[in-house]
Amino acid sequence: MEILAPAGSKESFIAAIKAGADAVYVGLEDFNARLNANNLNLYDLEVLTGYAHSRNVKVYLVLNILVKHDEISDAVQMIAQVSGIGLDAVIVQDLGLARIIKDYYPDLRLHASTQLACHNSSGAKVLAGLGFKRVVLARELTLSEIKLITKADKTIEYEIFVHGALCFSISGMCLLSSLIGGFSGNRGRCTQPCRRLWHGKKAAGYLFSPRDLELFDHLTKLRETGVHSLKIEGRMRSSEYVYRAVSQYKTGKKTEDFARRKSSCLLSGRDDKLFEPGKAQCLGVRIGGFPDFKAGAGDRLRIVNPKTDHNLVFKYTGELPDAEGFEKGDPVYLTGSGDFDEKALTRELDAVYAAHQSSHVACTVLSNQYTSLVSGMWPRQELQKEKLWFKVKNVEWLELLNSGNIIFAVDQSNLRNVPGKITVELPPFIAEREMNSYRNIAAKGYVLNNISHFALVGENAVKIAGPFLYAWNAYAARALTDLGVSRFFVSWEDDTLNIRRLKFPLIVNLFGKPVIARSRMLTREHDYGTVVSDKKDIELEQVMEGNLSVLVSKLPVMLFNAKEKLKSIGINEFCLDLSYIKPSKSFLEELMAAYADNRNFEASTKFNFKRGVK
Repeated sequence: MEILAPAGSKESFIAAIKAGADAVYVGLEDFNARLNANNLNLYDLEVLTGYAHSRNVKVYLVLNILVKHDEISDAVQMIAQVSGIGLDAVIVQDLGLARIIKDYYPDLRLHASTQLACHNSSGAKVLAGLGFKRVVLARELTLSEIKLITKADKTIEYEIFVHGALCFSISGMCLLSSLIGGFSGNRGRCTQPCRRLWHGKKAAGYLFSPRDLELFDHLTKLRETGVHSLKIEGRMRSSEYVYRAVSQYKTGKKTEDFARRKSSCLLSGRDDKLFEPGKAQCLGVRIGGFPDFKAGAGDRLRIVNPKTDHNLVFKYTGELPDAEGFEKGDPVYLTGSGDFDEKALTRELDAVYAAHQSSHVACTVLSNQYTSLVSGMWPRQELQKEKLWFKVKNVEWLELLNSGNIIFAVDQSNLRNVPGKITVELPPFIAEREMNSYRNIAAKGYVLNNISHFALVGENAVKIAGPFLYAWNAYAARALTDLGVSRFFVSWEDDTLNIRRLKFPLIVNLFGKPVIARSRMLTREHDYGTVVSDKKDIELEQVMEGNLSVLVSKLPVMLFNAKEKLKSIGINEFCLDLSYIKPSKSFLEELMAAYADNRNFEASTKFNFKRGVK
């Protein structure tokens, strides 16, 4: 199996190869999910790809974010520039970007990012049909699920994470960083609020901060699954971390990577210590409590005050740093060894660059030829009559709503209560063994929230792209239209400037409590109730939907006062999402009065609609 290493810097790239990696994945300065890493520039990519290939090591470029409509031209220009370098694959999340690469740069091999949330065999099948040659499976799968998925469809390769940081939320579905400050994890700008302190009536501490993943002890079983590539996470980590992590999987000898405590996540059953709210999941190995610890000169250390989450990272010289903000006994962690010679990596890098002779010829930028993908797709229509949808999960709402435009959002908790002859919304996560229960739903239309859903509903069924089946540009919409989608829900986290540029048929949620994260790692034992961030005044409510823990914004999103502006740019379909609102006649009357008056409730938010999403 391939050992795939991260490289968030040039030094990490060299370290990965020296440690024996079979392939390395890197990002450029734009369009990747680790924009805060020391990403490469185009010349770096050319030099290091040539160096890697001279050692029979493959190089994959990550383009694993959602792309706004006005960014597509820049993204295509980047693709044209890298297309002649000889990359072995590009890892993509945005379906529009993938479609352009497939049609206009067919020599670039497509890998589906874990951000596409492929977690069952139906998802892999659909992605294979879209031209992807490999899929990075979701991290929260069990060993038996991985076996079932890889056995079901052998037309595509499979890649799994085996080491590194875990997100408590299913990848591609977390809006937490976006909600707090507009820094979208789907756009490479996650601020990791899950690693912060959270407080609630039922619990307090590092409630959403899991241990790191390590599947080293399960390698024999993983080899039997048909998985092609073992992926190490860590483009934000040090070159020493990369070297140690790769060496471990390449040599079969366990070593210390100076990262967080480890877990096998859900691979072989639930780990009761995956979350330990009383302990900060910091990078490093604990070596004592301040000021009583032992370290060598040049070691990299971290001191943490678990009460305030105050951190201090420094290189140890034999003397104690300024202790302001820390108390006696605060944990001290070793995050890197002074014995690791990073200067040797720098010297080797200098030699690589000195020896490089450029032979890269970039492909011609397409002069916007790719716009033929969408030209004439959605001719401007005369203003249609306003249409209002209601989305519900509780059947009691059906008795209160006098409307034929109802969407019933299903999940494992209400599957037995699906009304007949209604539009049904499928949940973004459907486990491999749950798929048949959703295939049996007979509905007059479907709202789809995951790429796998296209294999679960009839080819001729009425299909609407839900808010988690992202279409942030017309090219993604074209790819989904070819799969039968007729209308598109705007993403909860999208903003008004991007929405104005989307000329395909849109439905905007004008009201609702959006799902901020879906987690398979949090269980009923992690019943936190309502929680508040210690950094921002953000409240989340925890709801269980089957075996998934769902975090919902306590404050509803409300855009009633933007309704007329949206209508002026040609948007006529809206939705009031009552999925997480208790059925109430009086509340419905209050809500509809506000809708008629184009008036928002005082206790509401516009999410990123006005402030913008980064």
